[in-house]
Amino acid sequence: MATIFYFSSTGNSLHVAKKIAETISNDCSLVPMREQAATSSDDVVGFVFPVYFWTLPKMVERFANQVKITNKDAYVFAAVPHGGQIGGALARISHILRKKGITLHYGAKLRARSNYLPMYTVDDSEEARKQLNAELSQAAKAIAEKQVRRVPKSTLFLSSLGSKFYPPKDSDRFFTVSEACISCATCQKVCPASNIQLIEGTVEFLHKCEHCIGCLHNCPKAAIDWKGKTQGKERYRNHNINLKELAIFDGPQ
Repeated sequence: MATIFYFSSTGNSLHVAKKIAETISNDCSLVPMREQAATSSDDVVGFVFPVYFWTLPKMVERFANQVKITNKDAYVFAAVPHGGQIGGALARISHILRKKGITLHYGAKLRARSNYLPMYTVDDSEEARKQLNAELSQAAKAIAEKQVRRVPKSTLFLSSLGSKFYPPKDSDRFFTVSEACISCATCQKVCPASNIQLIEGTVEFLHKCEHCIGCLHNCPKAAIDWKGKTQGKERYRNHNINLKELAIFDGPQ
């Protein structure tokens, strides 16, 4: 049996988690990382998450600090889709798990597309998709075979540097919602941090934002903007993942 814990806002990490699950086991649970502690006694345990500013999403870090893996012989892996430099993200989760007596046996770096719209536009070309899927197939095969590829400690300091910039202070105070909003509550349903509520048809942010900008990408009317930096930019969601899947996995419980 296997469990894959994942964090996803635009579907990249969910796509990666699903493909690895299909490869490694007929009995694999996909579990979104949330604030509450989780426990696994399975033979294989995985962590799939994106890289934010060279480090882990804060929710992923909190989750990793709380998770319990009771099977001391479990094969543990992490798979990380990243657009820019991976920095110390893999070294950071390895370090957290090691303090808990858990060995990270395999760390997979998967080149995805940068989708942080305040800084980039997204290349969602067929060539880019093929590149990610080729690396994903190779990593999934290695994980299924329980190969070992340890993460060097040397990049751990980059994680500390990234934490100084992520998430931006009071980041959700800089979101604006235009008159294009149709009060569909998609942003609320896909927010992995349950940071959004629709109150009398108005989108309200609750100031516990992970700055994943999933709300911005997944709004069907592109009504959400951040600091005026994303207006007119094409939104992105992994083409293998639909809104219903993100809402089921990431929405409020």
